[in-house]
Amino acid sequence: MRKPPAAPAARLIRRYDNRKLYDTTARRYVTVEGLGRLVGAGEDVRVVDQRSGEDLTAMVLAQVIVEGIKERTARISGQVLARLIRLGFGERVAPGLRPAKKSRVTKKEKKR
Repeated sequence: MRKPPAAPAARLIRRYDNRKLYDTTARRYVTVEGLGRLVGAGEDVRVVDQRSGEDLTAMVLAQVIVEGIKERTARISGQVLARLIRLGFGERVAPGLRPAKKSRVTKKEKKR
């Protein structure tokens, strides 16, 4: 049986101490706005701190949204923003949307 093709790796962006973002694929610096355009075009990105290797993806993507709203280039409704906040804080969410947490195994599932 053949394995399905592997998903392409996310585009690696390194964040330096001076807060500059470096796209390792294109071999050039990108702005927060440029990063937003990459994601908007369907690119998966992973942002890491150059020194520590810490994953900063969520923080930088949140910055993309905030900057887009400030510059009025992003059109995101208050309802969508509220839903994102609820997802981030683990409150009730709409059916089909789940916070990124490990699932809990119920007693019934353990007995199987």
